[in-house]
Amino acid sequence: MQFVSAGESHGSELVAVLSGFPAGVRFDNVLFEEDLKRRRLGLGRSARLDVEQDDVRVVSGVAAYVTTGAPIAFLLKNAAESRFFENGVIDKGFPRPGHADYSSFRKFGYENISLGAERSSARETALRVAAGALCRMFLAEMNVMVKSEVLEIGGVPYSGFDAEKALADKERGTYGGVLKVVVSGIPAGLGSNVQWSDHLDSRLAAAFVSIPSVKGVYFGDTELHRMRGINAADAFCGRHGERATNRCGGIEGGISNGMPLVATLYFKPIPTQPFEVESVSPLTGKAGKCLPGMNDLWCIERAGVIAESMAALIVSDAFCEKFGSDNLSDIRSAYAAYLEKLL
Repeated sequence: MQFVSAGESHGSELVAVLSGFPAGVRFDNVLFEEDLKRRRLGLGRSARLDVEQDDVRVVSGVAAYVTTGAPIAFLLKNAAESRFFENGVIDKGFPRPGHADYSSFRKFGYENISLGAERSSARETALRVAAGALCRMFLAEMNVMVKSEVLEIGGVPYSGFDAEKALADKERGTYGGVLKVVVSGIPAGLGSNVQWSDHLDSRLAAAFVSIPSVKGVYFGDTELHRMRGINAADAFCGRHGERATNRCGGIEGGISNGMPLVATLYFKPIPTQPFEVESVSPLTGKAGKCLPGMNDLWCIERAGVIAESMAALIVSDAFCEKFGSDNLSDIRSAYAAYLEKLL
């Protein structure tokens, strides 16, 4: 299974293709729309979300509300009229710390310092949520569930975070946070230890870190590194792999072990600030300021569904590697036979 996207934040539209998705999965329009709505949650969200409606359309790979096995294409038109193709974007002259402005400017040899940010924008994650919703529909057929929970915003427990106070105090800058993702119902045996790139946790980690602002991922108990080895191990308590604890987060040696998959994601504060920030032009060497942007003050609440979508994509891919990917009926049969063998 492969997901690729194209398009710029201020372009006329963004597109994506999900290939290798099984035939025979019924399209759940309610789930699809609900996930896209969840990406818009949170008081800290950008004012741009009042303009963009995230109206993602599925334009291929689904017929009569059932997937066909052909590549599934997504189309997301931006609300504002764009002349990106002819005019590009306004060069703001100074790279913003924490963004892709400077690094992409050097990598691609742009003349426009602001151009690289167009592909690193979180606007693209609307397409990931759309593809993740399809994967969630597939996983539901296998009784696999993906959920997330906000743990912290701005260094305090989410239950104690005062959103109204944070909004009133926005001149002090943006916030980061911590999010937990749990995948339940997955069997032992997904992923592989044959090559480093086959490890289920390495694939998940790459997917999670690709989400804008994610700087770290921890699988299992986040205190694991402080424990002694005997205390960190998840002791067996049954012949079918049952465990007394799940400190490793459901993955051992790069392979799922049948316990819930648990990952904790750490988000840096949004790099664009609601005030001017000092910078230096790489072209002239002159000091200047980056202007305030239309950005989130914090993103953790709406990042939950994005993280869930990336988890669903990777787990669905691993599922299809193990049990086939042509059509849902064959996958169900192969999976049922596998589960029977484990008894």
